[in-house]
Amino acid sequence: MHGTRLGRQGDLFAPQPDLFDQAGGGAAPPPRGEEEAPPEFVARLRAELHATLARVQAAERLPFRDLTRAALAEMRFHSISRTWLPPGEAEALRAAFEKEMARLYEAEDAAAEAAAQRPAPAPPR
Repeated sequence: MHGTRLGRQGDLFAPQPDLFDQAGGGAAPPPRGEEEAPPEFVARLRAELHATLARVQAAERLPFRDLTRAALAEMRFHSISRTWLPPGEAEALRAAFEKEMARLYEAEDAAAEAAAQRPAPAPPR
């Protein structure tokens, strides 16, 4: 069995892109094997990204249950856009998303600061 690869496992010793490349010398190819993703699959992902962007644009405060879910939404948005969309489109969507998330985080900070400034309720008599 020596030298036999099972399934679609890639070459474990193939050259890999530098994980810490700060120069941004081109995005790594998507982890899709030799075939391009079906256009309907990419269209579904694109629709998901646009829906997420619309959700944060319409929100006055973070539209996620907690900060963990907000962070996960950010990671998912960035990962999908970077992996499946053309670079120009992905960058534009990420920039718009980041702008809205920064606005929402500022709104959360302002709300927390306002809550801290309110006087404590009087104890019951």
